[in-house]
Amino acid sequence: MKDQLLTTIYTLFTDWNSSKNIACCKGCSACCTQNVTMTALEGEIILRFIHKADMDKWFAEKLQENRPQHRPKMTTNDFARACLQGKNVEIGEISNQAPCPFLEENFCQIYPARPFSCRMMISEKTCSTGQPALIPGHYLAASTAVSQIIEHLGQKEYWGNMLDILPALCDISEHSGTAQHLNTTIMMQARMQTLTAKPLPGFLFTEDEDQTVSPLLNTIFNARIDGKRIEDILNGK
Repeated sequence: MKDQLLTTIYTLFTDWNSSKNIACCKGCSACCTQNVTMTALEGEIILRFIHKADMDKWFAEKLQENRPQHRPKMTTNDFARACLQGKNVEIGEISNQAPCPFLEENFCQIYPARPFSCRMMISEKTCSTGQPALIPGHYLAASTAVSQIIEHLGQKEYWGNMLDILPALCDISEHSGTAQHLNTTIMMQARMQTLTAKPLPGFLFTEDEDQTVSPLLNTIFNARIDGKRIEDILNGK
């Protein structure tokens, strides 16, 4: 059910985002860096896609050639909890801005299975190496809130940099197709570098952003899967 719930959240977010004025187009990849975080659930979806596409060897080579230089020190929900408690938070160094290893000729090779950190990335102006993405504040608030929900869905499992999560998951027998091409040391080190996804402590958007964010959250929470509201599923009901 978790896979179905995550796919539903992706779809509802895409529908909400479809009317936005964005400059992104096929082949533009300036924002496609190694600065991508995700849950184990999202990683499982990518690994299944890779195996189905018979790309295991290529994928393992990419994972071995590209290891994260910087990693997040806390999850999104850890950060939100600290902020809501009024604590001073240091997020640490900016993660690796090198190109994503899954790009070939500026095209994402895992696009249908890409994680939410990639799906949420937009810009109102064409960006480049010297021109960062222009992201409206209300949009960033909404996408951050959805990121928190996705982390809540994946709580108690791996959370971290995409290039750690993926090899860390390869010790599961289902992903032996990729694992057989991976150095076991990399898999072990990757597991040690991951964090643990946390439950939702509350949202960070402001009163001014509420008008934009709340309708999206209400749509997500009230959507039904097998007759149950997503909010009730997330609350364990």
